[in-house]
Amino acid sequence: YIMSLQSAINFITKVDTDMNFRKSCYSSKTLDELLGSLKNQGFGFTANEIADAFNVLELQCQTYEQAGRVHELKAWFSLFR
Repeated sequence: YIMSLQSAINFITKVDTDMNFRKSCYSSKTLDELLGSLKNQGFGFTANEIADAFNVLELQCQTYEQAGRVHELKAWFSLFR
């Protein structure tokens, strides 16, 4: 579980910092398709684990700006549901 949680956090960080990677995620039409594609790229986690990862990142935020960024990414990811 810890490895999957870290994988989800790594994915969130990559989506935040790599615009080309984020754009590549748009080729997936559903959450299952996205999770399958990500698993092939070394990001193995479930929908529940990414929800936990967003919660962990929110708890680590020290400024409103950081929290806002995490919320933006969470909203972006929820579009795949």
